[in-house]
Amino acid sequence: MRNFLIAAGADIVLILVSYFIFRAIISGPTRHRLYEKFLSSFAKFVILIFLASLIITGITALALYRTRYIQYINIVAPALVSILVGFIVSTVPTRGYGDKEKGK
Repeated sequence: MRNFLIAAGADIVLILVSYFIFRAIISGPTRHRLYEKFLSSFAKFVILIFLASLIITGITALALYRTRYIQYINIVAPALVSILVGFIVSTVPTRGYGDKEKGK
């Protein structure tokens, strides 16, 4: 149980770090365009997250199996998926449609 909590804490830290890195690197309008293009509907969002997680976990498992470090699959694969989640969270728009008009 202790190892699970450590891995979960590390994943949360990775999500937050990747969120702030991607938010700082990618400009707001570009992030918004990415969100509109790939994640505009919830169904598309769920399918893309599932497929991306499946691909990341599969490639990680193959790489770890070939290098004989397969015992670390439960640590490495979720960590890589956490980076993906941080990227996706950074693309979600933080302002609504009428926020600019309300400020005037």
